[in-house]
Amino acid sequence: MTDSDSEPLSSKSLAQSSSKGSLLGLLTAAFYVLFTLLPDSNTAMVEWPWVLFWQVGLLCPVLWLLGIIWQKQFCWSGNRLDWVVGVLVIGLVFSTSLAPFPMQARWYGWATICFLAALYALNSWLEVPQRRVRLLVGQGYLSLALILVSLLLWSSQTFLPELGRLQEFRQYGVSLPYDFSNIGLRNGAPIGHQNYVAGYLVLALPLLLGLGIFQAGWKRWIWLAGVGLGLVALYTTSSRGGWLAVVLLFVIGLAAFLWHNKLPRRWLGIMGLAGIALLVLLLLLVNSRLRSLLTGFFTGQGGGELAYRLITVTTGWKMGLSHLFSGGGVGNVPLLYQKYRPTWAGREAELHYQLHSTPAQLWAELGLWAVVVTVGAIALLTFLALRWWRFLSTQPAPPTPPLLIGCLLSSLGAYAIFSLTDYQLDNIPISGTLVIYLAVLAAEFRHLELTRQEIRNQNPPLETHPSLPFAGLGLLLAIVLWLFPIHRAWMLSSQGFAALSRNDVNTFAQRLTQAYQLAPWEAYYPYQLGWNLGNLGLQVNDTNQQQVLIGDGISWLKRGIEASPYQEFGHTNLAWLLLNRDPKAASQAFVHSAQLVPAKRGVFYGLGLSLLAQGKKDWAIAAMTLETLRDPLFITSPLWKLPDLQPLYRQIVSQIEAKYTALLEQAQNSPVLTYQLHQIRGGLRWWLGNLAAARIDWETYGTPLSQRVLDLTEGKTVNPAIAQPDFAAGALAISAWLNPSQRRELLSQAWITATRTLPPADILQQLVETMNRSSTLDQWLKQNAPSQQYRRSRVGFGVLSRHADGPAPVDFLTVIENIPMTHFFSSLLPSPEFAPEFDTLLRKERESLLKAIENG
Repeated sequence: MTDSDSEPLSSKSLAQSSSKGSLLGLLTAAFYVLFTLLPDSNTAMVEWPWVLFWQVGLLCPVLWLLGIIWQKQFCWSGNRLDWVVGVLVIGLVFSTSLAPFPMQARWYGWATICFLAALYALNSWLEVPQRRVRLLVGQGYLSLALILVSLLLWSSQTFLPELGRLQEFRQYGVSLPYDFSNIGLRNGAPIGHQNYVAGYLVLALPLLLGLGIFQAGWKRWIWLAGVGLGLVALYTTSSRGGWLAVVLLFVIGLAAFLWHNKLPRRWLGIMGLAGIALLVLLLLLVNSRLRSLLTGFFTGQGGGELAYRLITVTTGWKMGLSHLFSGGGVGNVPLLYQKYRPTWAGREAELHYQLHSTPAQLWAELGLWAVVVTVGAIALLTFLALRWWRFLSTQPAPPTPPLLIGCLLSSLGAYAIFSLTDYQLDNIPISGTLVIYLAVLAAEFRHLELTRQEIRNQNPPLETHPSLPFAGLGLLLAIVLWLFPIHRAWMLSSQGFAALSRNDVNTFAQRLTQAYQLAPWEAYYPYQLGWNLGNLGLQVNDTNQQQVLIGDGISWLKRGIEASPYQEFGHTNLAWLLLNRDPKAASQAFVHSAQLVPAKRGVFYGLGLSLLAQGKKDWAIAAMTLETLRDPLFITSPLWKLPDLQPLYRQIVSQIEAKYTALLEQAQNSPVLTYQLHQIRGGLRWWLGNLAAARIDWETYGTPLSQRVLDLTEGKTVNPAIAQPDFAAGALAISAWLNPSQRRELLSQAWITATRTLPPADILQQLVETMNRSSTLDQWLKQNAPSQQYRRSRVGFGVLSRHADGPAPVDFLTVIENIPMTHFFSSLLPSPEFAPEFDTLLRKERESLLKAIENG
């Protein structure tokens, strides 16, 4: 950012004084570029030392703005845009002051203020018109760089390795397609998530296209090549919102074309609509994820593809209603999420740090302030854009080519639609791009109808008291002093986790304790301390050491719950550690977990164990029945053969069948739920050996796989071939049963089809041996099936906690699974998909049990 072009509009003093702030402007740009191109930058933002780097980067635009004010070159945005910003700042202050978790609100509120400072610093710098095109060209080159880095990283780290795995599977006789429905195979590089990349591309592609039209020669071909590569990158993200925005951009471009073109608009409109239809059809044909979304929408079985956004939006709505005039506070969503998450959500969207919808997020965080600011900003920008369009033909050539301004407006319009499906304002590359676009638009609109002399009279530099910049520096110093212990705590925790990786438990505990003392409001530190110490306690053989470690773990988990009481993680892990020490206290902790996430696997089972330890057998059976109703496959676990549980098994499964029958009577108005319940009840009856009753359910509501399993159980001859790919693993397992000489090969294929991984040698050997010594398929599945033990991982715990330095915890519950039932035949006992009616039907019974336990 140099000032060589400032002289035509500004005085010599303006150019000289502006050059003094160039260093801070360049530093701001450097940090912006760094966090745009840094691999996995969104996760790096919550890791040490990158968290320090971006916080230092946020200081740069604030210092830059203070320097501009000191030089008396500050310019308001004009056109009443400053009123919108002012209301936003007042709303932030009000919301932060009343936030349930004020320290987190201040942390994120400070970041928001820094981005506003960047907006005003850039707005003042762009008072020189020639800088606007240069800035947009620079942004275009940065977007090109991101596209190239994105495709390079995705190709080398995801696409080519997956093609290699698929080729390896073909050597086993299994041909699987590249599956975009697997989130790990989508392109999230370099930002860290495919939706972030898609959002950035929605903002970037119109600008690249505009630059391709605006510039001539070899540069044009670079920009147009960037548009093509950007579309390829967008495809690899498999983002539904991204392609919705592209279709909108196509419509905007078509409308502009129709406006200026003299060809018959009727035929142009028909061709445009045909182009949109062809684009949508092509995407559905080549992209499995978009195709499955459309299929799920029309069949009413969209499940996770649509359900979690409905859940997050509902959660945000409830959060905003509960804090109508202040909102829940910026940064408070992950801490309040499970408190307001609807109980009918089942196992979908158990925890999120953002609500996957910008309106929902802003409403949850700011309440009515968000409505005022959002509606005001959209209305004002729309009015200014229409005024700009209207005056283009009557005014002299504007400072910035209208084509580029139109591209910026198109980008913002498309991104507004995209933002309905995701929230990304906490992301530096995207927020930085929005700041640049808004600053250019504000500067352009400000100059729309004014001559250069009128500009100076209408929008003179802000006259400020000489002490104002010093007051700003004093406030900034106070904020830095407030931030210092937070960053020191982060650094100490990072050192502690490094020590833990070296098995240096004492140093780990010491560093995390110091971190907690510096930032006691941050639940991540006591939660990590509590879980790690408890986990170590469960692994040591020395009884005294075990008691000390588990006791310390309990103590730290309680502190974590004090700092963040609405997270199921803390209550559940506390309950498991208390189970053998204080079963009654464990019951209360499990109750709190069940109240936050009723369908969390293992919670009602753990509650049942704690009640059983207290001699409350009836309540224990009721709790375990609720667990199994939500997770029917749990009845196939070898866990029920344990001496303490075996006497309860028959009572539990009989209650389950009775409850499914009662639920069917209540679900007659829901065809989807009726179908699911018949499937589950038929599987339950088959598992218990009641084949005649199972056939009643499966005759009408079964699947091809369930029909074949039932026929085999009854001794009938079957054809193992099943066309539906969803049941391919089960069909291959049946084929292995029917073809003893090919069992190893076919079971390998079944495992690959089910898990998209090669079968571990020991598991494959167990599958073959147990099948060989079984006289029937039924005996293999129910009596001789091999089992495996593991503990479920809390995937994404660090990112969801906005701290990613420590290890991802795993649940204390040891899961014991029937391998063939879990991997090959799970569709025989499917968990109810996202079905609010199911959870609503269970709600009364669940709440009645939890209330009784809580009271007594």
